[in-house]
Amino acid sequence: LLALVASMLVTLVWLAGRYEADEVQSRLERDTADAVADIRNAFAHTQQSLQALQAGGPDLATWESRAADLLTQRRELARIEWRDARLHLRAHAESPYRPQGYALNLGADMHSETTLACTNARRISGPSYSASYFQPLPDSVGAEMMDACLPLISDGRIHGFVVATYALHTVLQDLVAPGLQRMQEVSFTEADGTRLALVGAKRRGSRMFTAQQLFDLPGNTLILRMDG
Repeated sequence: LLALVASMLVTLVWLAGRYEADEVQSRLERDTADAVADIRNAFAHTQQSLQALQAGGPDLATWESRAADLLTQRRELARIEWRDARLHLRAHAESPYRPQGYALNLGADMHSETTLACTNARRISGPSYSASYFQPLPDSVGAEMMDACLPLISDGRIHGFVVATYALHTVLQDLVAPGLQRMQEVSFTEADGTRLALVGAKRRGSRMFTAQQLFDLPGNTLILRMDG
């Protein structure tokens, strides 16, 4: 009888622990899905703002002023460019939040990943995103970047592109709810698990829970991962 009671108690404790673990995992998966939805909504809003830069056929100075205002509002953007149909640079604006000298590192030539994104944007006649790439910065460190290329279409013909550069670390920092960052590690990873950007609380404890969600974009797919 004592052995039976002891086994029942052990089973109850095990079931309680299993239930608690399932609850933690379910909550983490909901948080991950919510974070992806927040980032997706912010990207869609930014895309509309980038398209609005061309409203009224602005001259170069007006366009650069508009782009500078947008960069002040959207900290996750590091740079915005206006390029012609042959991808030659016409105008650009830099984020006021990035280190000085960032523009000199980028120069007028496009990154190869960006060129591929604009080629795809031309093919699909819609926005396309580049694969992420590492951008060295003047302070001897660097950051993972990703470019969005939006074709400018008029009378059925592409007459230019707007290229916006996202800093992936700032995307997580500014677009994921602060409450989630306090409780979990939040990161963008590639399909093989390579971490591209990371924010949030440091891992603690002997048992960790992980949830992942695809963040698919035209031309590129990232994985948002949370460890709690």
